[in-house]
Amino acid sequence: MFLRSLTIRGFKSFADKTKLEFTPGISVIVGPNGSGKSNIADAIAWVLGEQGPRALRGGQMTDVIFAGSPARPPLGMAEVRIVIDNTAGLIPVPASEIEISRLVYRSGESEYRLGGRPCRLLDIQELLSDTGVGRSLHTIIGQGQLDEILTARPEERRQFIEEAAGIAKYRRRRERAERKLAGMEQDLLRLQDLVGELRRQLKPLKQQAELAERHEALTTEADDLARKLAAARLRELYRERDVRRPGWQRAESRQAESQAKLAECDAQISRLEAVQQLAEDEQRERETEHARAIEEKTRSEGRLRATIRAEAEVRERIAAAANRSGRLFALQDELGRTEAALSEVLATLLQQQAQLEDDERAFQAGEAARRDGEEERRRIGELRAARRAESDALRRTLLAHETEQARLEATLAELKMRTASTGTRSAELGRDVERLYALETPLAAEQDSLNRDRAQLSQQLADLEAEEKGLLARQEVVEARRADLAESAGASFLRKRGGRAIGLLRDLIETPPDLGAAVRAALGPFYDAVVYASRHDAVADAAAEPGGGVTLAVDAGSGETVPSLDAERSLLRAVRPDPRVRGLTGALLGEVYVVNSLAEAEAKNRAHPLAQFVTEAGAVVGASFVRTAVDRDGRLEEIRRLSAALDRELASLRRGLREGRTRLAELTSRAEDVSRRLEEANLAITTSADEMAQREAERAMLSREAEIVSERLAAVEAAATAARLRLDTDLEDLGDLPPLPPVPEAPVPLRVDVAALRRERSRLEAGVEATRVEVQAMAAGDPIALRQALQTAEAERTEAEQEITRAEDELRRAQAVYREATERARGVQAAHTDAVRAWRESAASAERLRGEYGEEDRARYDLEHRVAEGERVIREGHGADPAGSVAELSDEETVEELIGCSELVARRLGLLGRVNLLAGGELESVQERHDFLIRELEDVKGARRDIERLIEDIDRRVGEEFGVAFADVAREFSSLFVTMFPGGEGRLTLTEPDNLLGTGIEVEARPSRGRVKRLSLLSGGERSLAALAFLFAIFRARPSPFYLMDEVEAALDDVNLHRFLEVVKGLARDSQILVVTHQKRTMEVA
Repeated sequence: MFLRSLTIRGFKSFADKTKLEFTPGISVIVGPNGSGKSNIADAIAWVLGEQGPRALRGGQMTDVIFAGSPARPPLGMAEVRIVIDNTAGLIPVPASEIEISRLVYRSGESEYRLGGRPCRLLDIQELLSDTGVGRSLHTIIGQGQLDEILTARPEERRQFIEEAAGIAKYRRRRERAERKLAGMEQDLLRLQDLVGELRRQLKPLKQQAELAERHEALTTEADDLARKLAAARLRELYRERDVRRPGWQRAESRQAESQAKLAECDAQISRLEAVQQLAEDEQRERETEHARAIEEKTRSEGRLRATIRAEAEVRERIAAAANRSGRLFALQDELGRTEAALSEVLATLLQQQAQLEDDERAFQAGEAARRDGEEERRRIGELRAARRAESDALRRTLLAHETEQARLEATLAELKMRTASTGTRSAELGRDVERLYALETPLAAEQDSLNRDRAQLSQQLADLEAEEKGLLARQEVVEARRADLAESAGASFLRKRGGRAIGLLRDLIETPPDLGAAVRAALGPFYDAVVYASRHDAVADAAAEPGGGVTLAVDAGSGETVPSLDAERSLLRAVRPDPRVRGLTGALLGEVYVVNSLAEAEAKNRAHPLAQFVTEAGAVVGASFVRTAVDRDGRLEEIRRLSAALDRELASLRRGLREGRTRLAELTSRAEDVSRRLEEANLAITTSADEMAQREAERAMLSREAEIVSERLAAVEAAATAARLRLDTDLEDLGDLPPLPPVPEAPVPLRVDVAALRRERSRLEAGVEATRVEVQAMAAGDPIALRQALQTAEAERTEAEQEITRAEDELRRAQAVYREATERARGVQAAHTDAVRAWRESAASAERLRGEYGEEDRARYDLEHRVAEGERVIREGHGADPAGSVAELSDEETVEELIGCSELVARRLGLLGRVNLLAGGELESVQERHDFLIRELEDVKGARRDIERLIEDIDRRVGEEFGVAFADVAREFSSLFVTMFPGGEGRLTLTEPDNLLGTGIEVEARPSRGRVKRLSLLSGGERSLAALAFLFAIFRARPSPFYLMDEVEAALDDVNLHRFLEVVKGLARDSQILVVTHQKRTMEVA
């Protein structure tokens, strides 16, 4: 495993992307000063996780980004990427190459990548920790680092060995475990506090829940009774409705019959009205036909008369044809007279027409004048009406102005009064605010003082509570020690497995008080032994409880043991054993004698080596041992005294806590009171200030409103004055209407005369024309024309007679049809009159029925409404079916009985007082929370035990591995020191050999030239060689894949440089060496 390549971009002086390829063995990096050689070492340290900007010769981490030059702008990021060859598989990943990169941006953001994927620094450190390349980066030795190693504290030198030995990862794990353990301790305290608090809440909540259950049961019963009561009332309503339903049905039947009859009359009237309309239409149509027939008959009769006259005239002309010549002269004379008469008529007609035209023009002029007069009268009438309306409007406006003026004057007076009142109130509020401000200052000072006292007292209480926790912890330790002393291993075994045992030996021997320590020392481990009468029982119990650390003894028999020396000083004679253990006691104490001092015991033991001699203080001397007794009772008594002292101290502390809490409660109460008063004062100030601002705003508003009212009043007064002037002017200008011109008389007689003259002229012209024709005919003498004229006249007469016959027939038919239509119309009218009379009678009857049954209808509606309301109450209020609820009732469940039961339940509910209806849910929630926290507490305790065991395992492993690694490094250091300092001596020592977890490392160096051991007294080259010897010892004891040295041999002379290079060559056999150097000899070995 070795460093294969290094790629740098934007890091320090490497603005462009730069890639360096490396090979196994020794590689040197050379260049002039300032060319960036050391930046390569910084880049490797940085990409491997260096976190200190000072170690990278910068002030902050973004200083590693290329800062720019006169020719190039600064860059926004820096990136370093290394590729490690893992062909040997030292790193446990399935890859022959491992790429590690690190990026940083000027914004301060940075990231690590492993194989091109983002990762954490911890992932990289964990991955490389077993290879000797870790967080401390002891494999990279920079400029000036050698002297830092020598001047470092012993604990800091230890880190180099731990990093090389792969122990640092255990340290980090231990730190994480300790942090987690500290967090668990806090969690444990919080959980214990929460469990205690919840346990205190459970009892009152259980009582409240029971009360809530009782309340719920009573409420359910009350709801059920309310439902039954509603059902009982509904049942009574049902019964009342059933009783009254027949009467309602009869009334409905009569009303239905009346309404049906009335509807029938309505239908008949509608039908007759339609028939009547048809009959009237037919009558009008027949009347029109009858009028047309009469007109046609009249026209036919006129035509017949004309044809008869024409025929008579023709016959007369034919009869007079014989006397044609005389007739001709007569006709000529008649024609002359007729023409003369026609001329006279024409002259009269012209005169009359001229007169008629003059009269017509005069009539039209009169009509025009009359129309103009009527138009003027209408216009003047409309003007007078408008003037009257305007005058009325002006009077109303004037009245409104006068009313508005009076109202505005009253409003203005009220506004002035309110403005004055508001000003007075504002002044009062200002004085109140000043008074409240004066009251607020001492209250605020008092509040600050109380808060300071509370804070100080709270801190004291916190200190006392911490001290109380410490005392409780000490008390738990003391109690645990007392329990351990009070119950020995033998006592514990006897309690668990002592069913077949006699008892403890110490309890079966009665000992004088002054010889208690001597007996304990003489018996030794048998003092706490469990005594059995049978060896078989002892073996069985021992097999059932292996590893218990207890002594099991079997009584040897009841034989008498006789001391071989001084019987009076025999310890056996001084005690009184139980008969069941007399043999065992004799075997143990038979040759034990009491002496006055330890010296006497030693002297007698030399004289009698088979005997044992014990002092009253509890020291026993045997042939090959000296044993002292464990003063268990004394220690137990001491622990009891210590426990009592702790109890007294704890009681005193708790008294102080109670007093402090009482004092804190008093201060809190006073502070709350002062805060309340201060809040009230502040509220009063705020309220008064707001009201004062409101009053000021109101006064300003009232002033503006008064100004507006004043302006409005002036405008209203001006408008009223203008209205009065205009009203007077309108009344003066309003005059009478002009007279209407007379109606002109139409020239009706003249029109009649002219019409008669025109008819006479037409007659005369016709006569002249007929006479001329006749004269012409007579003059021509054409008899055929006369006969044709007669035939024509006869045909016309015949046709006129037929036409008049047809007209008479049509007239008779039209008269008959008209009479029939008239009769039918009269019949329909009579039937309609009868139907209207019947409808009126039916309507009167229906009205009488409505009057008779109106009260019943109202009662029925009221009852139905109450029934519907009762059903709605049961359905919506109780969520039940009304019919089912009524059916469930028994006959005994009457309204009165249910009301009594409801009142009883209501009194019981009232006796319960205020009830927490949510207590059941709260109890369940708190109980569930309590059980959950108990489980969490047990889990946390279990996790704490696991972490504590983990820490113990880590400490054990760290101690073991550090001890082995230190021994290897110390051995290599001693060997290398001799190589680098021929004739000298160097070694590594531990500052605390008994504490492998926290001990530091001291470096002792004695060059060959003297006895100097202090590193600070060595020369510069010697100091560098000593530091290199320490580092190389680590490298040789725990090799790493590669090492980088930045000008570490600069202070060495040729001899020492030679020794340095020899060591480097040795290291290069197992590791890759990168050296930044200016030394030519170093370059030669690469």
